[in-house]
Amino acid sequence: MPNVLGLVSFRVFPPHMGGQKGVALFYKHLQQHLNVVLAVSKDNQETDLKIEKVLHSNKKIYLNIFKIKQLKQVVRSNKVDVIIAEHSYAGWIAWLLHRLVHKPFIIHSHNIESRRFHQMKKWWWKLYQWYEEWIHRKAQFNFFISEEDKDFALKKFRLSPQKCSVITYGIEQKSGKENKSSIRKQLGLDETKTILLFNGTMDYEPNFHAVEIIVDKIEPLLSQRINNYEIIITGNRARKKLADKIITNKKANYIGYVDDVDLYYQAADVFINPVSNDTGVKTKLIEAIANNCTAVSTKSGASGIRKDLCGEKLITVSDSDWDSFADTIVQCLNKTKEKTPPEFFAFYSWETICKKASEKISEVATQ
Repeated sequence: MPNVLGLVSFRVFPPHMGGQKGVALFYKHLQQHLNVVLAVSKDNQETDLKIEKVLHSNKKIYLNIFKIKQLKQVVRSNKVDVIIAEHSYAGWIAWLLHRLVHKPFIIHSHNIESRRFHQMKKWWWKLYQWYEEWIHRKAQFNFFISEEDKDFALKKFRLSPQKCSVITYGIEQKSGKENKSSIRKQLGLDETKTILLFNGTMDYEPNFHAVEIIVDKIEPLLSQRINNYEIIITGNRARKKLADKIITNKKANYIGYVDDVDLYYQAADVFINPVSNDTGVKTKLIEAIANNCTAVSTKSGASGIRKDLCGEKLITVSDSDWDSFADTIVQCLNKTKEKTPPEFFAFYSWETICKKASEKISEVATQ
Protein backbone atom coordinates (compact mmCIF):
# COMPACT_ATOMS: atom_id res chain seq x y z
CA MET A 1 0.00 0.00 0.00
CA PRO A 2 1.70 3.24 -1.17
CA ASN A 3 2.33 6.11 1.23
CA VAL A 4 0.95 9.46 0.03
CA LEU A 5 1.94 13.00 1.04
CA GLY A 6 -0.66 15.66 0.27
CA LEU A 7 0.43 19.31 0.15
CA VAL A 8 -2.34 21.63 1.33
CA SER A 9 -1.31 25.29 1.47
CA PHE A 10 -4.59 26.64 2.85
CA ARG A 11 -7.01 25.97 5.68
CA VAL A 12 -9.23 22.91 5.23
CA PHE A 13 -9.69 21.71 8.82
CA PRO A 14 -12.37 22.24 9.92
CA PRO A 15 -14.01 22.10 6.47
CA HIS A 16 -16.69 24.77 6.10
CA MET A 17 -16.68 25.66 2.40
CA GLY A 18 -16.96 23.56 -0.73
CA GLY A 19 -13.27 23.77 -1.59
CA GLN A 20 -12.27 22.80 1.93
CA LYS A 21 -14.69 19.86 1.92
CA GLY A 22 -13.29 18.77 -1.44
CA VAL A 23 -9.84 18.29 0.09
CA ALA A 24 -10.83 17.04 3.55
CA LEU A 25 -13.30 14.44 2.31
CA PHE A 26 -11.03 13.31 -0.52
CA TYR A 27 -8.28 12.36 1.92
CA LYS A 28 -10.73 11.02 4.50
CA HIS A 29 -11.89 8.42 1.98
CA LEU A 30 -8.53 7.98 0.24
CA GLN A 31 -6.99 6.75 3.49
CA GLN A 32 -9.30 3.74 3.28
CA HIS A 33 -7.09 2.61 0.38
CA LEU A 34 -3.68 4.25 0.92
CA ASN A 35 -1.54 5.54 3.79
CA VAL A 36 -2.01 9.31 3.93
CA VAL A 37 -0.09 12.12 5.60
CA LEU A 38 -0.81 15.78 4.89
CA ALA A 39 1.56 18.72 5.05
CA VAL A 40 -0.82 21.58 5.77
CA SER A 41 -0.68 25.29 6.51
CA LYS A 42 -0.31 26.29 10.14
CA ASP A 43 -3.85 27.72 10.41
CA ASN A 44 -5.38 24.22 10.26
CA GLN A 45 -6.86 22.54 13.32
CA GLU A 46 -6.18 18.98 14.41
CA THR A 47 -8.18 16.27 12.67
CA ASP A 48 -8.46 12.50 12.45
CA LEU A 49 -6.08 12.51 9.50
CA LYS A 50 -2.34 12.54 10.11
CA ILE A 51 -1.17 16.11 9.50
CA GLU A 52 2.08 18.04 9.75
CA LYS A 53 1.61 21.81 10.17
CA VAL A 54 4.59 22.73 8.04
CA LEU A 55 3.42 25.07 5.29
CA HIS A 56 2.69 28.77 5.05
CA SER A 57 -0.78 29.60 3.75
CA ASN A 58 -1.35 30.87 0.20
CA LYS A 59 -1.01 34.54 1.14
CA LYS A 60 2.64 33.80 1.89
CA ILE A 61 3.04 30.72 -0.30
CA TYR A 62 6.40 31.96 -1.63
CA LEU A 63 7.89 31.46 1.85
CA ASN A 64 7.42 27.72 1.48
CA ILE A 65 10.72 27.70 -0.37
CA PHE A 66 12.21 27.70 3.14
CA LYS A 67 10.08 24.70 4.16
CA ILE A 68 11.54 22.24 1.67
CA LYS A 69 14.03 20.85 4.20
CA GLN A 70 11.20 20.08 6.63
CA LEU A 71 9.15 18.55 3.84
CA LYS A 72 12.07 16.30 2.90
CA GLN A 73 12.09 15.05 6.47
CA VAL A 74 8.33 14.39 6.30
CA VAL A 75 8.88 12.37 3.12
CA ARG A 76 11.65 10.30 4.68
CA SER A 77 10.04 9.70 8.06
CA ASN A 78 6.78 8.60 6.44
CA LYS A 79 8.46 6.67 3.60
CA VAL A 80 6.38 8.62 1.07
CA ASP A 81 5.98 7.08 -2.38
CA VAL A 82 3.85 9.76 -4.09
CA ILE A 83 3.37 13.51 -3.54
CA ILE A 84 0.04 15.21 -4.35
CA ALA A 85 -0.24 18.98 -4.71
CA GLU A 86 -3.71 20.28 -3.90
CA HIS A 87 -4.34 22.91 -6.60
CA SER A 88 -1.82 24.00 -9.18
CA TYR A 89 -0.53 26.81 -6.96
CA ALA A 90 1.10 24.25 -4.65
CA GLY A 91 2.55 22.44 -7.66
CA TRP A 92 5.94 24.16 -7.56
CA ILE A 93 6.45 22.95 -3.99
CA ALA A 94 5.73 19.38 -5.10
CA TRP A 95 8.08 19.81 -8.08
CA LEU A 96 10.98 21.00 -5.92
CA LEU A 97 10.38 18.16 -3.50
CA HIS A 98 10.22 15.70 -6.38
CA ARG A 99 13.60 16.92 -7.65
CA LEU A 100 15.19 16.42 -4.23
CA VAL A 101 13.66 13.14 -3.06
CA HIS A 102 13.02 11.54 -6.48
CA LYS A 103 9.39 10.71 -5.80
CA PRO A 104 6.67 11.26 -8.43
CA PHE A 105 4.14 14.03 -7.94
CA ILE A 106 0.52 14.50 -8.97
CA ILE A 107 -1.43 17.74 -9.26
CA HIS A 108 -4.99 17.51 -7.94
CA SER A 109 -6.63 20.41 -9.79
CA HIS A 110 -9.94 21.79 -8.51
CA ASN A 111 -10.20 24.47 -11.22
CA ILE A 112 -8.42 25.69 -14.31
CA GLU A 113 -7.23 28.61 -12.23
CA SER A 114 -6.04 30.81 -15.09
CA ARG A 115 -9.50 30.65 -16.72
CA ARG A 116 -11.10 31.56 -13.42
CA PHE A 117 -8.71 34.49 -12.95
CA HIS A 118 -9.38 35.61 -16.53
CA GLN A 119 -13.14 35.60 -15.93
CA MET A 120 -12.57 37.54 -12.73
CA LYS A 121 -10.62 40.11 -14.82
CA LYS A 122 -7.34 39.68 -12.96
CA TRP A 123 -4.67 41.49 -14.98
CA TRP A 124 -2.07 38.81 -14.32
CA TRP A 125 -4.12 35.82 -15.53
CA LYS A 126 -1.83 35.18 -18.52
CA LEU A 127 1.18 34.91 -16.21
CA TYR A 128 -0.66 32.32 -14.17
CA GLN A 129 -1.67 30.49 -17.33
CA TRP A 130 2.00 30.19 -18.31
CA TYR A 131 2.84 28.80 -14.86
CA GLU A 132 -0.21 26.52 -14.80
CA GLU A 133 0.73 24.95 -18.14
CA TRP A 134 4.36 24.55 -17.06
CA ILE A 135 3.59 22.85 -13.74
CA HIS A 136 0.96 20.50 -15.17
CA ARG A 137 3.46 19.39 -17.83
CA LYS A 138 6.07 18.76 -15.15
CA ALA A 139 3.75 16.56 -13.06
CA GLN A 140 3.88 12.80 -13.52
CA PHE A 141 0.08 12.75 -13.47
CA ASN A 142 -2.85 15.19 -13.25
CA PHE A 143 -6.28 14.89 -11.67
CA PHE A 144 -8.92 17.28 -13.03
CA ILE A 145 -12.30 18.00 -11.42
CA SER A 146 -14.37 17.56 -14.62
CA GLU A 147 -14.21 16.33 -18.20
CA GLU A 148 -14.49 19.94 -19.35
CA ASP A 149 -11.43 20.99 -17.33
CA LYS A 150 -9.49 17.96 -18.51
CA ASP A 151 -10.32 18.61 -22.18
CA PHE A 152 -9.29 22.25 -21.80
CA ALA A 153 -5.96 21.23 -20.24
CA LEU A 154 -5.27 18.60 -22.90
CA LYS A 155 -5.68 21.21 -25.61
CA LYS A 156 -4.35 24.40 -23.99
CA PHE A 157 -1.57 22.89 -21.86
CA ARG A 158 -0.65 20.25 -24.47
CA LEU A 159 -0.83 17.39 -21.99
CA SER A 160 -0.78 13.70 -22.80
CA PRO A 161 -4.16 11.96 -22.26
CA GLN A 162 -2.24 9.14 -20.54
CA LYS A 163 -1.19 11.61 -17.84
CA CYS A 164 -4.70 12.85 -17.00
CA SER A 165 -7.94 11.61 -15.47
CA VAL A 166 -11.06 13.06 -13.84
CA ILE A 167 -11.46 12.97 -10.06
CA THR A 168 -14.59 14.93 -9.28
CA TYR A 169 -16.11 16.36 -6.10
CA GLY A 170 -18.00 13.75 -4.11
CA ILE A 171 -20.82 13.25 -1.65
CA GLU A 172 -21.38 11.27 1.50
CA GLN A 173 -24.81 9.67 1.45
CA LYS A 174 -26.76 10.06 4.67
CA SER A 175 -29.55 7.82 5.88
CA GLY A 176 -32.62 8.51 7.98
CA LYS A 177 -33.44 11.96 6.55
CA GLU A 178 -36.44 13.68 8.09
CA ASN A 179 -39.33 14.99 6.01
CA LYS A 180 -39.37 18.58 4.75
CA SER A 181 -41.98 19.77 7.24
CA SER A 182 -40.05 18.61 10.31
CA ILE A 183 -36.79 20.02 8.94
CA ARG A 184 -38.40 23.42 8.42
CA LYS A 185 -39.68 23.36 11.98
CA GLN A 186 -36.17 22.52 13.19
CA LEU A 187 -34.71 25.44 11.22
CA GLY A 188 -37.47 27.87 12.16
CA LEU A 189 -38.63 28.32 8.58
CA ASP A 190 -42.21 29.04 7.56
CA GLU A 191 -43.80 25.76 6.45
CA THR A 192 -46.36 27.56 4.27
CA LYS A 193 -43.84 29.45 2.12
CA THR A 194 -42.04 28.43 -1.03
CA ILE A 195 -38.35 28.32 -0.08
CA LEU A 196 -35.66 29.13 -2.64
CA LEU A 197 -32.04 28.65 -1.58
CA PHE A 198 -28.61 29.88 -2.54
CA ASN A 199 -25.46 28.79 -0.72
CA GLY A 200 -21.85 29.85 -1.19
CA THR A 201 -18.85 31.60 0.29
CA MET A 202 -19.72 35.26 -0.09
CA ASP A 203 -16.25 36.73 -0.56
CA TYR A 204 -15.72 34.50 -3.60
CA GLU A 205 -16.39 36.90 -6.46
CA PRO A 206 -18.69 34.67 -8.60
CA ASN A 207 -20.89 34.01 -5.53
CA PHE A 208 -20.89 37.71 -4.61
CA HIS A 209 -22.16 38.62 -8.08
CA ALA A 210 -24.67 35.74 -8.03
CA VAL A 211 -26.27 37.13 -4.86
CA GLU A 212 -26.43 40.61 -6.40
CA ILE A 213 -28.24 39.10 -9.39
CA ILE A 214 -30.65 37.23 -7.12
CA VAL A 215 -31.58 40.40 -5.22
CA ASP A 216 -31.51 42.90 -8.09
CA LYS A 217 -32.86 40.87 -11.01
CA ILE A 218 -34.30 37.44 -10.19
CA GLU A 219 -36.37 38.37 -7.13
CA PRO A 220 -38.18 41.30 -8.83
CA LEU A 221 -39.07 38.95 -11.70
CA LEU A 222 -40.30 36.28 -9.30
CA SER A 223 -42.50 38.81 -7.50
CA GLN A 224 -44.45 39.16 -10.77
CA ARG A 225 -44.98 35.41 -11.00
CA ILE A 226 -45.50 33.89 -7.53
CA ASN A 227 -46.57 34.83 -4.02
CA ASN A 228 -45.64 33.76 -0.50
CA TYR A 229 -42.00 32.82 -1.08
CA GLU A 230 -38.69 33.42 0.65
CA ILE A 231 -35.15 33.37 -0.69
CA ILE A 232 -32.73 31.93 1.87
CA ILE A 233 -29.05 32.78 1.40
CA THR A 234 -26.44 30.87 3.41
CA GLY A 235 -22.67 31.18 3.47
CA ASN A 236 -20.04 33.10 5.40
CA ARG A 237 -17.75 36.05 4.71
CA ALA A 238 -20.36 38.43 3.30
CA ARG A 239 -19.13 41.98 2.99
CA LYS A 240 -21.28 44.61 4.72
CA LYS A 241 -22.32 46.06 1.36
CA LEU A 242 -23.70 42.69 0.25
CA ALA A 243 -25.35 41.89 3.59
CA ASP A 244 -27.06 45.29 3.57
CA LYS A 245 -28.31 44.71 0.02
CA ILE A 246 -29.88 41.40 1.01
CA ILE A 247 -31.50 42.88 4.11
CA THR A 248 -33.18 45.64 2.08
CA ASN A 249 -35.09 43.02 0.08
CA LYS A 250 -38.10 41.84 2.10
CA LYS A 251 -38.21 38.48 0.30
CA ALA A 252 -34.55 37.64 0.98
CA ASN A 253 -33.09 36.33 4.23
CA TYR A 254 -29.33 36.14 4.81
CA ILE A 255 -28.57 33.51 7.44
CA GLY A 256 -24.79 33.37 7.11
CA TYR A 257 -22.70 30.29 7.84
CA VAL A 258 -24.63 27.19 8.91
CA ASP A 259 -23.15 24.07 10.48
CA ASP A 260 -25.28 21.65 8.45
CA VAL A 261 -26.15 23.08 5.04
CA ASP A 262 -27.66 19.72 4.04
CA LEU A 263 -30.69 20.57 6.19
CA TYR A 264 -31.27 23.74 4.18
CA TYR A 265 -31.02 21.84 0.88
CA GLN A 266 -33.60 19.37 2.24
CA ALA A 267 -35.88 22.19 3.41
CA ALA A 268 -35.78 24.10 0.12
CA ASP A 269 -38.15 23.72 -2.82
CA VAL A 270 -35.60 24.87 -5.41
CA PHE A 271 -31.89 25.65 -5.29
CA ILE A 272 -30.99 28.60 -7.53
CA ASN A 273 -27.54 29.02 -9.04
CA PRO A 274 -27.10 32.15 -11.21
CA VAL A 275 -23.30 31.83 -11.12
CA SER A 276 -21.63 32.86 -14.38
CA ASN A 277 -18.13 31.33 -14.33
CA ASP A 278 -17.68 27.98 -16.07
CA THR A 279 -14.54 26.49 -14.53
CA GLY A 280 -14.34 23.49 -12.19
CA VAL A 281 -17.60 22.24 -10.72
CA LYS A 282 -20.00 24.03 -8.41
CA THR A 283 -19.95 21.87 -5.30
CA LYS A 284 -23.18 23.53 -4.18
CA LEU A 285 -25.03 21.98 -7.13
CA ILE A 286 -23.75 18.47 -6.39
CA GLU A 287 -24.71 18.88 -2.74
CA ALA A 288 -28.19 20.20 -3.61
CA ILE A 289 -28.97 17.33 -5.97
CA ALA A 290 -27.56 14.81 -3.48
CA ASN A 291 -30.12 16.15 -0.99
CA ASN A 292 -32.93 15.62 -3.53
CA CYS A 293 -33.33 19.36 -4.12
CA THR A 294 -34.18 20.45 -7.66
CA ALA A 295 -31.65 22.99 -8.95
CA VAL A 296 -32.04 25.74 -11.55
CA SER A 297 -28.71 27.00 -12.86
CA THR A 298 -27.15 29.01 -15.62
CA LYS A 299 -25.42 26.83 -18.20
CA SER A 300 -22.02 28.21 -17.15
CA GLY A 301 -22.77 27.56 -13.49
CA ALA A 302 -23.60 23.92 -14.25
CA SER A 303 -20.41 23.22 -16.21
CA GLY A 304 -18.55 20.13 -15.08
CA ILE A 305 -21.69 18.40 -13.77
CA ARG A 306 -22.73 15.08 -15.32
CA LYS A 307 -26.18 16.28 -16.38
CA ASP A 308 -27.04 12.85 -17.81
CA LEU A 309 -26.98 11.50 -14.24
CA CYS A 310 -29.18 14.21 -12.72
CA GLY A 311 -32.53 13.25 -14.22
CA GLU A 312 -35.02 16.08 -13.66
CA LYS A 313 -33.08 17.49 -10.69
CA LEU A 314 -30.92 19.91 -12.72
CA ILE A 315 -32.41 22.38 -15.19
CA THR A 316 -30.13 24.83 -16.98
CA VAL A 317 -30.94 28.22 -18.50
CA SER A 318 -28.91 30.37 -20.89
CA ASP A 319 -26.53 32.73 -19.12
CA SER A 320 -27.98 36.18 -18.25
CA ASP A 321 -31.50 35.24 -19.42
CA TRP A 322 -33.09 36.12 -16.08
CA ASP A 323 -36.67 36.14 -17.41
CA SER A 324 -36.26 32.51 -18.45
CA PHE A 325 -34.50 31.78 -15.17
CA ALA A 326 -37.52 33.04 -13.20
CA ASP A 327 -39.94 31.18 -15.50
CA THR A 328 -38.00 27.96 -15.00
CA ILE A 329 -38.14 28.31 -11.22
CA VAL A 330 -41.94 28.63 -11.43
CA GLN A 331 -42.14 25.61 -13.74
CA CYS A 332 -40.13 23.55 -11.25
CA LEU A 333 -42.46 24.54 -8.43
CA ASN A 334 -45.46 23.37 -10.43
CA LYS A 335 -44.00 20.00 -11.43
CA THR A 336 -44.16 16.73 -9.55
CA LYS A 337 -40.89 16.30 -7.69
CA GLU A 338 -38.82 13.37 -8.96
CA LYS A 339 -36.13 11.81 -6.78
CA THR A 340 -32.45 12.05 -7.59
CA PRO A 341 -31.50 9.01 -9.73
CA PRO A 342 -29.41 6.27 -8.07
CA GLU A 343 -26.87 6.63 -10.91
CA PHE A 344 -26.03 10.09 -9.58
CA PHE A 345 -25.16 8.71 -6.14
CA ALA A 346 -23.14 5.85 -7.63
CA PHE A 347 -20.99 8.23 -9.69
CA TYR A 348 -20.55 10.99 -7.10
CA SER A 349 -19.93 8.74 -4.10
CA TRP A 350 -16.61 9.52 -2.42
CA GLU A 351 -16.06 5.77 -2.06
CA THR A 352 -16.24 5.30 -5.83
CA ILE A 353 -14.14 8.39 -6.54
CA CYS A 354 -11.36 7.57 -4.08
CA LYS A 355 -11.13 3.92 -5.12
CA LYS A 356 -10.51 5.11 -8.68
CA ALA A 357 -7.99 7.72 -7.47
CA SER A 358 -6.15 5.21 -5.28
CA GLU A 359 -5.69 2.85 -8.22
CA LYS A 360 -4.14 5.58 -10.35
CA ILE A 361 -1.96 6.83 -7.48
CA SER A 362 -0.69 3.28 -6.96
CA GLU A 363 0.20 3.08 -10.65
CA VAL A 364 2.13 6.35 -10.47
CA ALA A 365 3.98 5.13 -7.37
CA THR A 366 5.41 2.18 -9.30
CA GLN A 367 6.53 4.14 -12.35
